[in-house]
Amino acid sequence: MYPSVILLTWTFLQVAHAQIVPHSYNTTSAFASPRRNVISQQDLSLTPPIPILDIGLQHMLGQMGANATRAENVSMAEAKGQPPPPEVSPVSKFTPPHQNDAPAECGPGQPCADASCCNSEGKCGFKPYNCISSTATTCISNCDAHAMCGVDSLQGQQKCELNLCCSYFGYCGATDAHCTTQGQTPCQPGFGDCQVMSAPNCTTKTASRGRRVAYYQGGNVANRACDQVYPSQINTTGLTHLNFAFASIDPVTFSVTAADPMDLLLYPQFTSLSSPHRLQTWISIGGGGFSGPGPTHTTWSDLSSSPLTRAAFISSLTDFMHKWGFQGADLDWEFPAQPDSGGKPEDTANLALLIKEMSAAFGTKYGISLALPTDFNYLAAFDPIALQPYVSFFNFMAYDLHGPWEAARLGALLRPQAALPDIESTLLPIWFDGVDANKLNLGLPYYGRGATVSSTSCVDLNCPYSGLSRPGQCTGQAGILSLKEIQDIISQRHLTPKVLPGIFQKSITFDDQWISYDDSDTVAEKAQWADQHCFGGTMIWSIDLVNGNGRPTVSVDGTCGNALIHGVVRPLIIALR
Repeated sequence: MYPSVILLTWTFLQVAHAQIVPHSYNTTSAFASPRRNVISQQDLSLTPPIPILDIGLQHMLGQMGANATRAENVSMAEAKGQPPPPEVSPVSKFTPPHQNDAPAECGPGQPCADASCCNSEGKCGFKPYNCISSTATTCISNCDAHAMCGVDSLQGQQKCELNLCCSYFGYCGATDAHCTTQGQTPCQPGFGDCQVMSAPNCTTKTASRGRRVAYYQGGNVANRACDQVYPSQINTTGLTHLNFAFASIDPVTFSVTAADPMDLLLYPQFTSLSSPHRLQTWISIGGGGFSGPGPTHTTWSDLSSSPLTRAAFISSLTDFMHKWGFQGADLDWEFPAQPDSGGKPEDTANLALLIKEMSAAFGTKYGISLALPTDFNYLAAFDPIALQPYVSFFNFMAYDLHGPWEAARLGALLRPQAALPDIESTLLPIWFDGVDANKLNLGLPYYGRGATVSSTSCVDLNCPYSGLSRPGQCTGQAGILSLKEIQDIISQRHLTPKVLPGIFQKSITFDDQWISYDDSDTVAEKAQWADQHCFGGTMIWSIDLVNGNGRPTVSVDGTCGNALIHGVVRPLIIALR
């Protein structure tokens, strides 16, 4: 390598470092993301989600019909001013609709998973039967809990967000059990809808022939031990949009900045992949961990809070896209209105103002997209229907539906992270909210999640696990493997993947390891399913987790561009940090 090239590179890095890192901040605390060497898009460790709609349904079914106890039937009759019902025969415990999501209800020392009232019959809920002690039952924990909605909610005024049905039991949901207006446990009118909304149906290939968005993690170049994919190596075949993940935001000025000095070297190579009428290159901002502890903990909430701060962000973002040649912006705010993620209640309204003002400023020159979570509580804070007129599309993150964050509440059992039945369930609030399916891209994970099983005699769904799976050789993160690493393990160990029936995922087992994942087969199946439900496209997280097919860029002096970056610039970047 010529000394002049090294000097030029070092000079460039010094200038880049000075430009993106204000003197009042240092690279390790302000803009060097703590999640640069990661696989997953979301950081769910800050406020671990639980499948509240499924858990609520389980608790409801445990108190309905033949599953209701004598004490509950008496309590229900008294609440309605009716005489006690006749004695009923005991029945066996019901089987919940999502067995893999179902914790035991409750008991002494075991509160309800959703923090509802637990009574001495082991039933969770919000009715007097659950929360008020009587001659027949005693409330043993969370006895002052309020229902999600309806007459037993806080001050009896809470409505279901996203217009879901408010059940007799005070749980919001989207099933017949929540929405029925008949029988002993009717839906509560005035607190949401009282009819089931079905998913849209189509016969054309709206998704597979529509948008195909892929994220690209720039941090893989500097931080992954092997299997790095440079922008010029990305397989762009069939893609319509390519998102560079992630840019950062200055927490004081709200200017958009590179998350790492290395990214400034990758931007030109990345945006050069764009092609008129074929492929657009966008910048994605934020991401998992951005709202974690640190200087940017409240940045999203702060920048969206006033017209002046929103204008500062929008102006900077416009300049940033113009400078580097991006054609659109994707916002990945994780998550509005969540206190543990630096949010506050007014985030929902402020986000709508931010997106509306971005749309007005961008016109037709730049596109806007937003990453949407699957968790109901997170999703409700976005209010998607209010954002829909101003975005080009939504990227629905249909993965990370199960993981280690739920073990404490739901039990450490093997669960697939992107099973189609779970995806269908998480989409129900979207349909209730009235979101146009054509605005949605179905998320597809190019990685798998795994665990170390408790016993090699039990390696199927719902078997117990003792810890996370071993880290991959290149990605180095326990509990998760890139698709490339999974493919290598299958090849090296001569494994035969198992198709998970009805799940639209596969699994592999070896030693005491269990991994569930998507591959080209399941991705194609999910795309066909998305076609049937009128989705406007699909989205990949992330394209750098498989092999690229591009060729390394050649520099003007004939040296390999990737070798220059990897062999010289990367060590300098690490030293610079």
